Amino acid sequence: MELLDFLMECAKIERTIEISRQFLTKFPTFHPYQAFKQIDQLNDGYITAQTIQVFLHRFGYLHTLKECGILFYKPEFKYVDFLRFLLPTNQLLRDYISHSDQQSYQSNECLKEIAKHISLEIVLMNNLLPPQSIDKLTDGTREDIESLFKKERLFVYQDEIDAMVKRLDFYGDGQIDLLLLKNWVLVLNKQTKNKQENQSCSAFVTPKKQIQVQNSIKTTDKKESLKKTARFMNVSPQKRNLMQRQKSKKKVATPQTQKQGVRGKVTSKKQEGESEKKKIIEVQTNKKTANTQSKIKSKQPQEIIEYLMDKEIKIEKIKKQLALQKDFNALDAFRTLDVYSKGSIGKEEIDTLLNQKAGQSMHIFNRFNSDQLTYHDFLILLQPQSANFAEILNTRQPSEDGYKKKMSELFSNQTIELLIELLTLLQLIPVKLNADIQLFNKIDGITRDNFIGVSDLQQYLYESGLRYTHHEAMLLINAYDKDKDGRLSLQEFLDI
Repeated sequence: MELLDFLMECAKIERTIEISRQFLTKFPTFHPYQAFKQIDQLNDGYITAQTIQVFLHRFGYLHTLKECGILFYKPEFKYVDFLRFLLPTNQLLRDYISHSDQQSYQSNECLKEIAKHISLEIVLMNNLLPPQSIDKLTDGTREDIESLFKKERLFVYQDEIDAMVKRLDFYGDGQIDLLLLKNWVLVLNKQTKNKQENQSCSAFVTPKKQIQVQNSIKTTDKKESLKKTARFMNVSPQKRNLMQRQKSKKKVATPQTQKQGVRGKVTSKKQEGESEKKKIIEVQTNKKTANTQSKIKSKQPQEIIEYLMDKEIKIEKIKKQLALQKDFNALDAFRTLDVYSKGSIGKEEIDTLLNQKAGQSMHIFNRFNSDQLTYHDFLILLQPQSANFAEILNTRQPSEDGYKKKMSELFSNQTIELLIELLTLLQLIPVKLNADIQLFNKIDGITRDNFIGVSDLQQYLYESGLRYTHHEAMLLINAYDKDKDGRLSLQEFLDI
């Protein structure tokens, strides 16, 4: 798509979204702060593509994480960014919303319309085709865009230019940031390529088998039969009897011929069965070779980092859920697992809890280079990295007679399931990144301080079309940061 066509499409999208924004203000219970709190369920003070996805799923709008990520020019949105995203440009409507009650209860109908508005913007932005190049833009101001249209001798209204700038003005300073726009266009390019690949794959569908329907009697057969019947009727009765006797003699078959026919049918069926078996064996061997080839193919580094990141996010989420369970306490859990009252937990206890073969929990103990887990080690496994949730877990007092009871008597089924799910995730052997110095230097492209920090990791994933928050990127760094300085050295990165 040409740059001017792209800008006009952005203006159309902005006009459509502006109508939806103005419609939201008609709800008496609408307030952006309450909508922000409904999306930010964890009270982090910011929203991400993941929280938007969860909010939309509540009201039946099923969008993928990458589709929701098209709205985010940075990993997370604070309330100021959300206001720019949700408020209309009309100043009178802005003043009306600012004077409304901030603590008013948000109705369910209003939340549905907010979800519908966000879903509309996601659909429109994901269907937007990227421009071939944005090099013609010099500074991203209104005058710059107007001069582009004048060079091509095209007339454009002032409100259309305002809509273009409003749609692509990510910081809200009245002009387009060209660096951010370039990164955003890269994401659009990757998404369009993925769509084209999916469409091309769907074109190569195996065609259905054509069933040939054979007519019982063809037209030529009908004519011949009619002729034969006519001849048969013109013959004298004596000749008719002779003809019928000859036909009956021909039809009667001897038992030997019947046996030969049966044997021929059986042998043909056996041959068909053997050929079908050969075909099945060939298909199975082809599947096995395809699976082995797919396993041999090495994954891209960003795919492995994405897998490791999602795993750490899931572990942190379960830790937070465990911390919020009112009946859960780390000391009580340690006492119930310490069956022999030796002050430590062995592999046998973890394996029996997870109902698995002996030795499968080896990776949990390898974290601490020991065959036994002390209470301090066990607390490190359970403690979330969020300071608020860690405080909730640490300040909860254990039960007085907890050492006398079993785990099923102390905790609910939900709490036990969460603990088992956490330990099964922690015992998984991590996928090796097999990184080298070139990849390290590529990720360390922003700071270039010979360390990989949160900003380096976020930018590398952002260029790959993946958006993660500061907190989520920090989870992966902390998982492999041995000296606990908040960043990864070259040796720590190569150990991943």
